[in-house]
Amino acid sequence: MIIEKKQEFKSSGVLTLLGLVGFSVMIIAAPWNRQYQDSDVDAALQKAEVVGYQVVQIYREASKSAAVSADRNGGRGRTPASINPEGNLENLRTTGTMGTDPWGQPYHYRILSAEKSKPMRILVWSDGPNKKPETPDLDNEAKKISRQPVFNGDDVGVVLSMTQN
Repeated sequence: MIIEKKQEFKSSGVLTLLGLVGFSVMIIAAPWNRQYQDSDVDAALQKAEVVGYQVVQIYREASKSAAVSADRNGGRGRTPASINPEGNLENLRTTGTMGTDPWGQPYHYRILSAEKSKPMRILVWSDGPNKKPETPDLDNEAKKISRQPVFNGDDVGVVLSMTQN
């Protein structure tokens, strides 16, 4: 009688066993699902860095061409319209779009600081798979961004900091 009582299954035991099996399957399957989603996000972040470096290179070339034009013309004369005659970058656009993310939308960029005495800081972001901006004030030049923003929804992006050589 005692042996038979120990061997019987109760419904709570069966439910516990099913719960543990389901939990184990969920833990095992979650990385595969996340890996598929994360591969596009990782690709978007890597390409955002590349776009950021390209924007910085454009600024560096504009700065060098402005300095050469100023030297040739004695500090005055013709220079590109986007650069003022003193050769600094104050008149270049500080926001814009460039390249495309894995979802076919353009990356947005914003120059956070471009002073010659400090490292250049640039924010590059994508609106993510839903193609809708969900993080407010990223392209609002009036709002100061001093550190990596917290992206809302499925928006992804990076802040890059580089010296201006």
